[in-house]
Amino acid sequence: MSYYLPPYIKQDAKVMAFVDGENLAIRYGKILGDQKPQKHIIFEPNVFVWSKFANIEHHRNCDVIRKYYYTSIKGDTDKLIEIEEKLKTAGIEAPRVFKKNKGKGSKQVDISLATDMLTHAHRNNYDIAILVAGDEDYVPLVEAVTNEGKRVVLWFFEKDLSPLLKRKVDFYFDISIFLLNDSDYLTKHFW
Repeated sequence: MSYYLPPYIKQDAKVMAFVDGENLAIRYGKILGDQKPQKHIIFEPNVFVWSKFANIEHHRNCDVIRKYYYTSIKGDTDKLIEIEEKLKTAGIEAPRVFKKNKGKGSKQVDISLATDMLTHAHRNNYDIAILVAGDEDYVPLVEAVTNEGKRVVLWFFEKDLSPLLKRKVDFYFDISIFLLNDSDYLTKHFW
């Protein structure tokens, strides 16, 4: 059995997830190539990817307070609202969808994620942060959050992960398990 959270977490731990969804979708698209996504996956190339299995609603030792998902899109306000609604349907309580303006979309995603994760740590809103990201740019954020006394769990694709970022977190889980396996496998092992 694989663990997507550390097996040693205390009873009733408060968990919040912070997903660099734009980067996750780009990396997923490259891994997927010409294949079709599994049926339980929602995917819009370069914008978002998620699975109901990543919502971790059935973990016995924690209370998932909120899942934030950060991405950016080209398009008008209607397109932005459409993406937010798709993410909410997938179980993301707090989608943060930004308009992409000549390359600034990614920076807005990164800065908003870092601000929210650090602010919630300082306010003591969670015990464990799940960071879904792979870039070394997040190392200072992880250090700041752990300095607040919080644990950081990292989810990302093993092959696309910064080794330094992986060393800085408390626990790591390869998210490809949720995004590349079929529903039968995931139901048997995680639900």
